[in-house]
Amino acid sequence: LNNRGILYMLLDDYSSALSDFDGVLSIEPGSCETWNNHGNILREFGCLEDALEDYNRAILLRPDYSDALNNRGVTHQHLQNYEDALKDFDTALELDPNSKEALNNRGNTLKRLGRYKESIADYNRALSIAPEQAVTINNRGLSLEQLGQYTEALADYDKAISIKPDYAEPYFSKAVQMLLLGNFAEGWPLYEWRWKIEQDIGKGHKTSKPLWQGEKNANVFLWAEQGIGDEIMFASLIPELEEQCSTLTVKCDKRLIPLFERSFSNKINLQFDQSKVSEDSYDFHIPVASLPSILRPSIDSFKQAARAYLRCDNKKAKELKKIISTDKTQTLIGISWNSSAKQPCAHHRNIDLYDLVKHLHAPDVKLVNLQYGDFVDEIAQLREDHGIEVIEVPDIDNHDDIDGLAALIMACDKVVSIDNATVHLAGALGTKTKILLPFNNNWQWGTSGSSSYWYDSVELYRQQSANDWKQVLEQLKSNTQK
Repeated sequence: LNNRGILYMLLDDYSSALSDFDGVLSIEPGSCETWNNHGNILREFGCLEDALEDYNRAILLRPDYSDALNNRGVTHQHLQNYEDALKDFDTALELDPNSKEALNNRGNTLKRLGRYKESIADYNRALSIAPEQAVTINNRGLSLEQLGQYTEALADYDKAISIKPDYAEPYFSKAVQMLLLGNFAEGWPLYEWRWKIEQDIGKGHKTSKPLWQGEKNANVFLWAEQGIGDEIMFASLIPELEEQCSTLTVKCDKRLIPLFERSFSNKINLQFDQSKVSEDSYDFHIPVASLPSILRPSIDSFKQAARAYLRCDNKKAKELKKIISTDKTQTLIGISWNSSAKQPCAHHRNIDLYDLVKHLHAPDVKLVNLQYGDFVDEIAQLREDHGIEVIEVPDIDNHDDIDGLAALIMACDKVVSIDNATVHLAGALGTKTKILLPFNNNWQWGTSGSSSYWYDSVELYRQQSANDWKQVLEQLKSNTQK
């Protein structure tokens, strides 16, 4: 039963594997190896807390079980329990100092904590044991890239590809670096590898119709992918695509439809349910993040679309401004400080609310909450501890009512935000916006400069060293007071 379960696991038939491991444990509940295997299956299913319980049982039965310690560490990493993950990897390496898996995994955890030099040391140790590990080489490249060592990172991506030509991750890593550096001609084609990487970017679209590659006067289906912030950013290309089509159908997030209906041509067929788009209605299809490979081949091709391309409900924006602004001499600053993005290291974008507002708070300033999610307690605590008020508009759900959020943004005089969907919406509306970027920022913001090629109303404030917001916030305070 155990061996058959392992074979099913190797064949990615996880349900059958789990059934066999359950059978083993009903006969022999003291089998630590089976508890470890059972945990591995539950982790594949995304049942991370249950997987932890299985690894705990395995380690309780055999405290020196390095494989189970390593697997528990990986699960802690997925749960963002990074310190617990490090403890498990440290113990696994005390038991087996030459475990290339534990070294690679500890390197990944250190990387997520922003400890890039330490992560590289672990990757180097793993590669000294087994030099031809494409996964570890790619991971080292990612850490080198975060340190701004782009030439060395690129060499690692190329080496990983040469070792394992069908391994998608280094192609995608290389694509992101090329886009970060503004090398769009090389970056966009490589970006197509995103569909083959392990990171969840959403489901693709199954169709028998060919990919649109610039054909004129055709019926085209453009479909959304990734998060709502990405949809908003790539939506800047919709008017140019529509000019080249006979008909255009756009599948987008349901929350964006009112905004898109007001902003784009009424000839565009907007849908949020992909099943309602018949194959007979289009000749070609294209995912929205593939569109730039045709319409954005160079930095110059961004210029025309960098101006505001979304329009809010102006009547609602004026009404909100009257509600919020009791004193017309005050400056209304909309703020957002948190991202719920699932990408590794996304938490480095976030700023403590008090750290942000103390650099913006002034007698002639009124702060407005643009943050989506449940932060009521945090805002209340800020008021109680520091006497600083952040205005909330209860009639607008900042997460689900994107059209209402757009009006609220336009009711503000300016916006200050970290890198999340709010800043993309503000930029697309043409609002004067300041974005606070971590040292290892996303590719769409480039590596230098204070201007954005995506949005000409957005001003970039960059960390000069990892995890250090002090200089950024001081610069923000100085410029906000002008």
